[in-house]
Amino acid sequence: MAVGKNKRLSKGGKRSTKRKLGDTMLGKEWYDVVAPQTFNKRQIAKTISNKSKGTFHAADSLKGRVFEVCLADAMDGDDALHKCLNFQLKAEEVDGRNVLTNFNGMSLTTDKLRSLLQKWCTLIEGQAEVKTSDGYTLRVFAIAFTTKKANVQVKKNCHCQSSHVKKIRGKMAEIITANIHKTPLEKVVKLLQNEAMAEAIKKACNGIFPLRDVFIRKVKVCKAPKYDASRLVEAHGGKDGVPKSVEGQKPVVEAAPAPVEAADE
Repeated sequence: MAVGKNKRLSKGGKRSTKRKLGDTMLGKEWYDVVAPQTFNKRQIAKTISNKSKGTFHAADSLKGRVFEVCLADAMDGDDALHKCLNFQLKAEEVDGRNVLTNFNGMSLTTDKLRSLLQKWCTLIEGQAEVKTSDGYTLRVFAIAFTTKKANVQVKKNCHCQSSHVKKIRGKMAEIITANIHKTPLEKVVKLLQNEAMAEAIKKACNGIFPLRDVFIRKVKVCKAPKYDASRLVEAHGGKDGVPKSVEGQKPVVEAAPAPVEAADE
């Protein structure tokens, strides 16, 4: 029978199915993911990487990873608002077994966003692209919904005119720009955590049309400045502010030697 006709036969004949015995996890290391000092809980997650070997460095494979964490977990609290916000943190440096991260974005959870939608009202979205004082370019998206005028309105719906929508969008962009412009990234993250910008938008737009459920829906880091190690350490509260790695204190487990196979006689 021709070799090409039988799929079970290969050109090189039968190959041995022997595999090297051993645990693959012995060749890997765990690292602690450390959040900046603006978060109450510093060690937010763990990540894994292959051990450094030859020309391969574990730090190179860890840098650039993006971790998403719920704000309620990172602040170590039970606030209802914090449960609806997810923060993205990007790994920028590896210090021993600690992976130092920095802010990389924020978003409102999908279930919260869908629960806000109702009939008989107008959904208004606004956005602004602003540069912080330390060189980060952020694109911020805001969302709001109209509501009835208290103790005055009789109509079932509370739709607003297109002129009101334009004014509210302009007010959103104005407040976002005023809060982020000439402000460092660390303070911007604090504003996002306590929803200060959303409260300011709601208060300023009530004179145009009453609003409900005003949120900063999403934040993107469009452009970041050149990496600066001193700035990253400062965001983590200095050298003494970085918590000790839990993984670095564990005893090192060395891989067992591979078993020697008996030679065929």
